Amino acid sequence: MSLLAGFASAFFLFTLDTVGNIRNENQWLICLLPFGGFISVLLYKHICPDAEKGNKWVLARLKKNTGKAISLLMAPLVLTGTLITHLLGGSAGREGTALQLSASLSSPFFQLFKLSDKEESIFLRAAVAAGFGSVFGTPVAGIVFAFEWESFRPRKIFEIIPVIICSFLADWTTQIIGIEHTVYSIPLSFRSPSNPLLWNIIAAIIFGIAAWLFKYLMNILASFNNKWLPNHYIRIIIGGTLVATFLLFSPFIEIAGLGIPTITKSFSHAAPAHEFLLKILLTVITLQSGFKGGEVTPLFFIGATLGSALSVFIPLSPGYLAGMGMVAVFGAAAKSPITATILAAELFGISFFPFALLISIISNKTAGKHSIYQLNRNELATH
Repeated sequence: MSLLAGFASAFFLFTLDTVGNIRNENQWLICLLPFGGFISVLLYKHICPDAEKGNKWVLARLKKNTGKAISLLMAPLVLTGTLITHLLGGSAGREGTALQLSASLSSPFFQLFKLSDKEESIFLRAAVAAGFGSVFGTPVAGIVFAFEWESFRPRKIFEIIPVIICSFLADWTTQIIGIEHTVYSIPLSFRSPSNPLLWNIIAAIIFGIAAWLFKYLMNILASFNNKWLPNHYIRIIIGGTLVATFLLFSPFIEIAGLGIPTITKSFSHAAPAHEFLLKILLTVITLQSGFKGGEVTPLFFIGATLGSALSVFIPLSPGYLAGMGMVAVFGAAAKSPITATILAAELFGISFFPFALLISIISNKTAGKHSIYQLNRNELATH
């Protein structure tokens, strides 16, 4: 499982960089986004319709070991769909794809070795940790996320050991292959406000509000689509047209795809206030239209640019606020504040652990109860 997840993440990250570079050199490709979306829906509908549920299928299988087992077909479908999204300029992430790749490629072994329901849950959770840890280069955060995203508290050591092994071994596999993860660095040039605790609390509340807004718009657009655009082909063509038109006829082309250069830039210079809002809107439209990818990297973008923009008003450095916003907005949206704290420690250094813990907890409380990954009863029953 670890080797499969590591090799899959390495191949995925390599191809993701490749299609991103192709798009940057041929920006006219963005006009093909609606067509690419149509192809993506067509593939899912005719090859494995259940795979369209993505992470919710994995989560439902973790929570309820009945219904259809995860299909091996999910892996090529989500890889193809995500590459189409990023090649043609959709605003999406990569963690969802990594989790689905890892879970899908591991699923044949669950059946081959005739694992019990409990054993399957343990190893499926290990696959989630391997996918998350290897795609971001943060194995400890991958371990915590595997438990936190489904609110599961392990009670026995054998429920933990496979998760730890798989997350670290998958990450090492990607490193051995030669994959280099994005390096985020907070410059050690802090301004010293008279009351830093107060300013950290204010920033945390604002990060939580941004996460709440993202979740709210995701839910609103999902409800709208279910009522007015039930046809998935029409939905993705309209959504792709909206995103492509905005990117082609506005000066904000840098918001397309992952937006990693904008994230790294926000650590050294105060970002414009509109960037995080535009990223929220484009990401919500992209994902709810049916394009494949994930939410985490867009949430990193939203948090980093929002934090950086706040440095104009809050007497803390852009790098510090960008880093804290980057992990806090993700943690608040995913209801994974401990994962967000560990991410900060792995990405920026252990010295930022207490700051990230404080901000992540406050942001998490501010953002409301529901997670972007949460299943309702109907979704759980359908699996």
